Amino acid sequence: MYRSSTMMDTTSESKRLGAVKLSRVTFRATNRDGDPLALKTPTAAQSSRGTANVKPAPSEGAPKPTETKKPGPSISLSGLLAAQRITLRLKNQAALRRKARARTPNRKPITIINEQVPPGSANPPQRFPYALAKELIEEFLTSKLRNVTYDPSTSADLTKNLCEDIKKIVRKVTPPRYKLICNMAIGSKNREDILMTSQCLWDSYSDNVTSCSFENSTMFCVAMVYAVYTE
Repeated sequence: MYRSSTMMDTTSESKRLGAVKLSRVTFRATNRDGDPLALKTPTAAQSSRGTANVKPAPSEGAPKPTETKKPGPSISLSGLLAAQRITLRLKNQAALRRKARARTPNRKPITIINEQVPPGSANPPQRFPYALAKELIEEFLTSKLRNVTYDPSTSADLTKNLCEDIKKIVRKVTPPRYKLICNMAIGSKNREDILMTSQCLWDSYSDNVTSCSFENSTMFCVAMVYAVYTE
C-alpha cells in the first residue's frame, strides 16, 4: 500500500512536471524576443488575418442609412432664351445661304430664241396688250352701268356712247398703227339667254381681240374690242 501510493504520487508529480515543462516551452516559444508585451498585443499580420473575413453583424434596431439622390440638371429661363436665339440665328444664316445659291446658279444661262414671225405676217414693234385693255374695259362698264336700269328706248344711244368711250380708254394703251373696232350689245335680263359669237379674217400674229361682260339686276352688256395692225 505504501508503494502504490508512492507511485501514484510520483505519477502525479511527473504529470505536474510535464505540465510545467510544456508551459515553459510555450513560454519560451512565445517569449522569443524577450518582449513582455508580445503576449498582450498581437502583431499587425495576426490582427489582419483575424479580422479580414469577420463582418460585424447588423443590429436589428439600428437605423438604415438613407440613400442620397443626386440632384438632376436644372434648366433656367436664360438658357432657354439663349437656345432660341441661337436657333433663330442658324435659320437666318441657312436662308441667306439658300438665297445666295439661287442668285448665282451653277448652270450656264440659257439663251431664249426670239419668237419666229410667220411668213406673210406683219411684225409690229409692240403687240396689242389685250389683258390690260380687258381690265380697263371691265372697270369702265362697272362704273357706268352699276345703277342703270334697262330701257329699250335709250339702249341704242347708250351703246353708241359707251363704244366711243371704250375706244378712247383703250387707245391710251394701244401701240401705234393699230386700228380699234368696238362692238357692244345691251339687252334685258328677263329670263332670257343670249349667245354671241364673232369670226374674223385677219393676221393671227399681229392682230388681237379682247372682250368682257357686265350685268346687273335688269340688264346685261357684252363689249368686244378688235385691234388690227395696219402697215
